[in-house]
Amino acid sequence: MGVQINFYPVAANIARFRLAFAQFLPIFLNDVLIICQESKPLEFLPMSENNVRLTAARRGFTLVELLVVIAIIGILVGLLLPAVQAAREAARRMQCSNNLKQQGLAIHMHHDAHKYFPPGGFNPWGSVGSWATHILPFVEQASLANQNINKNVDILRYQGGPTIFFCPSRRGSVAVNSQGGRYLMDYASATPADAPNSWDQFWFGDTWGMDWVRANYRGVIVRGGVDALGVWRGGKSKMSNITDGTSNTIVVGEKQLNPIRYRTGDWHDDAGWADGWDPDVVRYTGFAPNSDKRYDNQGGWEGYRFGSAHNDGMNILLADGSVRYMPFTIDPLVFNRLGLRDDGSIIPDDF
Repeated sequence: MGVQINFYPVAANIARFRLAFAQFLPIFLNDVLIICQESKPLEFLPMSENNVRLTAARRGFTLVELLVVIAIIGILVGLLLPAVQAAREAARRMQCSNNLKQQGLAIHMHHDAHKYFPPGGFNPWGSVGSWATHILPFVEQASLANQNINKNVDILRYQGGPTIFFCPSRRGSVAVNSQGGRYLMDYASATPADAPNSWDQFWFGDTWGMDWVRANYRGVIVRGGVDALGVWRGGKSKMSNITDGTSNTIVVGEKQLNPIRYRTGDWHDDAGWADGWDPDVVRYTGFAPNSDKRYDNQGGWEGYRFGSAHNDGMNILLADGSVRYMPFTIDPLVFNRLGLRDDGSIIPDDF
């Protein structure tokens, strides 16, 4: 399945503009014709200084004519502006989709090279990083990955932020001073709940320790990785584990963020793209996705939701490498099932 981009909002705005313009043009031409018919013809007067001034004055616009022209220009701009804004948002959404497509290719290349999907890391602010740090060599960022000479990814979050980690509808790759100069993140891997609104299959009761290592994480990217001694801890996910079908399982999607904190970060948007297992780079399909425009205080759960700055939905990367635009109105049960790789549930094609 390839990238699917819905250009309906742009086409609809352009169609409305053309219809309005077609209806307005005859009226405009008729008004011009009336003005021309009512205008007096130019009189050729004997040449004198006073007559030259009078003739020049008669050739200028009247105040009414000027106001009519200004009004017409204002109407045309008002009709055209929504279509232009919609076209720009469609272009930004396409770039966001391409970002996920590149991440998907990198994740598949990691699987081809290592025979498992990139791990999700251990804990917040962890030194081993997460899926985003592990795909760096596969997105032409090997030079950035090589900065991790002490096997501690903390240095990376200050060195740069690959542009594919940022949705152009929100922000670009810029160091955030209020977060110590770290580069943040607009995307997150998906980890599922046992059922919608079920808690806690995100931490399994252990945020900072290592008691979670025997927990059954059932997403494509799972909590785990290699520790400082070179020992694998936690889960390891492979293509063969996705028994629900790769076209029915989410790998990565857009995060819900607070629009007024795009440039400053938030409690769930502070550690940056080189984080460990943390809402900065992992989100929970147990909660329904939501628009950034509807962000509010949800008792702390807002930091675990998926969402986007787009008008009516968000881009998601599926395990087969395809990208789809998913509406916010998706059934929460279906959304959580998309996060589960092996529950055996049937996913409708039109989700």
